[in-house]
Amino acid sequence: MIGVLLVDDHPIVLSGLAALVQSDDGLELVATARSVAEASAVSVTPDVALVDLDLPDGDGISLGASLRARWPAVHVVVLTMHADDHAIMRSLGAGLDGYLLKDADPEDILAAIHTVARGTMVLGRGATAAVVAAAAIAPPTDGLGRLNARELEILELLVQGLTTSQVAARLFLAPKTIRNRVSDLVGKLGVTSREDAIEFAKASGIGVRR
Repeated sequence: MIGVLLVDDHPIVLSGLAALVQSDDGLELVATARSVAEASAVSVTPDVALVDLDLPDGDGISLGASLRARWPAVHVVVLTMHADDHAIMRSLGAGLDGYLLKDADPEDILAAIHTVARGTMVLGRGATAAVVAAAAIAPPTDGLGRLNARELEILELLVQGLTTSQVAARLFLAPKTIRNRVSDLVGKLGVTSREDAIEFAKASGIGVRR
């Protein structure tokens, strides 16, 4: 039996998802929540968490990352109305397991829950071919481990908003060298652009000032 946590601030959506989960004999609804605070207070460990992207007191990607930190074995899927490549890359960069649109067929949502519970990533039709390919080539949860110390240093400076020239000056390197290093780290992360690499890093906490 797969235990499911549902997080959505819209009562009608939440009740509909709850009914959907309860219609599947292989799933058990262990808890529901309408905010980050409520989800963080859940005491029962789920196998799969289905979380809305936009919540009144935070976002589902950050919540999903905190749930993974609390329960390393939990699988998290973002369920949203937004088909946004950057949000998808952020979710995967945060180590989440899937990204689905709310207008997906009920059968597809149930299938996604079962799929991620088996340890397989799920991306709905909102993901572009480039994002799907990047996820398949280099799973984001492993991506940062591919970078060497210099590449991580460069990525952190990019996240902080420095330009290529500013990074080069900070590290006493030529701008061309920085551009080459950025190209290398983009490839290692399995993303398609410098901007996606920055979003990836932000989602993973790299270079974020707290």
